[in-house]
Amino acid sequence: MKQVRWGIIGTGNIARLFASDFRYAKSGELRAIASRDKASADAFSAEFDIELAFVDYFSLINSHEVDVIYIATPHTSHYDLTKACLLAGKAVLCEKPFTLNEAQSKELYELAAAQQVFLMEAMWTRFNPVIEQTIEWVEEGEIGDLHSIQASFNFLAPTDPNHRLMNLEMGGGALLDIGIYPVFLAQLFLGKPDFIQNQAVIGDTEVDVFEQILLGWDSGQLASLEASLISCHPNRAILSGSKGYIEIDSQWFKARSCRLVSNENQERAVEFDFPGEGYQFEVDEVNRCLMEGLLESPNHSWQDSLELISTLDEIRQDIGLYYPGEPELRHPEEELHDHHHEHHHHKH
Repeated sequence: MKQVRWGIIGTGNIARLFASDFRYAKSGELRAIASRDKASADAFSAEFDIELAFVDYFSLINSHEVDVIYIATPHTSHYDLTKACLLAGKAVLCEKPFTLNEAQSKELYELAAAQQVFLMEAMWTRFNPVIEQTIEWVEEGEIGDLHSIQASFNFLAPTDPNHRLMNLEMGGGALLDIGIYPVFLAQLFLGKPDFIQNQAVIGDTEVDVFEQILLGWDSGQLASLEASLISCHPNRAILSGSKGYIEIDSQWFKARSCRLVSNENQERAVEFDFPGEGYQFEVDEVNRCLMEGLLESPNHSWQDSLELISTLDEIRQDIGLYYPGEPELRHPEEELHDHHHEHHHHKH
């Protein structure tokens, strides 16, 4: 079996975690790294034993030594880099959020289809064994009818106004970086919501630092979600049903354990022992898809990704949070006919 050859663009924190976990993947070879800073590229290639180090993104994108490229740069560059990779015929795993908005995402998936090139948003949590177990339990009816999902992703981000998370120019804020995870979890089980309400706190640098989101479905389910860059939290997730509940332990988005509790309080706990942080599972998925000649993963499809960014667009619309150069996401006159949204906006 021919090894799938990987390249990474970007040498930041997420790239390091990915490269570190790559050794635990079932197959594939980490062949190349690109950074615009030569010292970073060289240090990264030495640390992770990567043969090729490029100081120019396009040299990597056009390299014949690479089959698939993992994009690990800040949010604002995802669209341009993914587009360049697709035009060069390179398969892509692009870090989430896939792009800043649905219009950009749609264009890229259409381009991937036209180019017949594999493309996936790096929603690594989807491939975590605990999430797989949770899906299985829900599908088998272990908790009966699923009524509600609660999930949080809170942590204390750096307060430096130039840090990417605090910087509007770099697509900063809680929603796109970490709020995407709880929204992903809700939509994984319940699909795109019919109602969205939220409360957001905007920080000193004009990005959202904290929000609570309530999603509702016409069929009667609710999801209560929270994301924060300014507070600590156990970050558990709970799926509640008519026969019991599933609790995914802290930090739920990279959990190693979960439990199924019946309404008679019978508990079944499951623990998974895997090395690293768990980025290897999305690598396995991409390798599998490439071996099978798929253009998208059935487990985190283009449709799944588009529905996710579409919900984030609606929430940002509601908050009034736009990134530089971004067209407003909907027109004000549409708001008059839209009774599903409640507008709450606090200054922090």
